[in-house]
Amino acid sequence: MRAVAVILALLVVGSAACPQDEGVRRPLAPGVAAPDFTANTLDGATIKLTDWRGKVVVLNFFVTWYRDAAQHLKMLEDLSTAFSEQGMRLVSISLDEGQVGLDAVRAVIADQGIAHPVIMDPAQQIAAPYGVRVLPAIFIIGRDGVIANYHEGYAEGDDERLGELIAAALQVGTEAGPSAETEAEAEPAAGPEEPAPPEEPVCKCFRQEAE
Repeated sequence: MRAVAVILALLVVGSAACPQDEGVRRPLAPGVAAPDFTANTLDGATIKLTDWRGKVVVLNFFVTWYRDAAQHLKMLEDLSTAFSEQGMRLVSISLDEGQVGLDAVRAVIADQGIAHPVIMDPAQQIAAPYGVRVLPAIFIIGRDGVIANYHEGYAEGDDERLGELIAAALQVGTEAGPSAETEAEAEPAAGPEEPAPPEEPVCKCFRQEAE
């Protein structure tokens, strides 16, 4: 399986044993009520999570400087378009810092034609209560305001995996999601199977300096 994320060492920079440390974040598990928050989007709108109770909300925490950030955002934009009529709402939350980070986020939004709301969270006021430890980190929140699923990292095939998770939370068929090729269309009709190229990470963790 492709490695897609590296655990962030909090409090002790570079600690290889960070999962054992008391202060290391752990993402909120399915079944836990999603922490409420109120924040302004880059377009100046105000979002309060509990105002979307009754919808399935996807929170996507990201930074622009990992390798496939642009493709990842576009993938989620496509899923949002596919499932919006069924009641999905998507919010992307950037942990990029400073004016440079803000400019980078705006550039990606413009380049990829991103229409869903984007929030800046450089101080991790939203990310910390959710226990975000790697990026990208995606929380799927059910209509009842409870976390239904958590997904971290980004790899090939995530559009299908996330589409299935979102459809399950919405209780709709996956036919609402992006169309997939049939096996016959996806595979060549004949010829020997070639070995797959070596896999490599497609995103990096974010770092937080020790205080």
